[in-house]
Amino acid sequence: MIVSVLSVLLVFLTVYIANHRLSGWQLALAVFVGLFGVVLVSVPQLTSRLASLLGVGRGTDLLLYFAIMGGLFVSAHFYFRFKKQERDIVEVVRALAIANAATPSPASRTSGKN
Repeated sequence: MIVSVLSVLLVFLTVYIANHRLSGWQLALAVFVGLFGVVLVSVPQLTSRLASLLGVGRGTDLLLYFAIMGGLFVSAHFYFRFKKQERDIVEVVRALAIANAATPSPASRTSGKN
């Protein structure tokens, strides 16, 4: 039952991601992670075996470590993405300011003198 629900959610997630115009490798990675999650939920012994191969005590701990690493990756991705967007906005604003700069009129230069 849970595998069928997770599979349907995975299909909805895939359609959602595909509609947001991700690149091919990003879509493939999202589908792989989703399928890997479905497999780990449907076969919990696999998580325990994988954890023992990697030297982690329990499968639950391994999933927690994966979740933490995934969260750090996503945080770093968004940080660098926003920094790039900030640089792009500054560049556009500077170009607009230079393009729309007004030359001071002679009257405004001499208005300070009495």
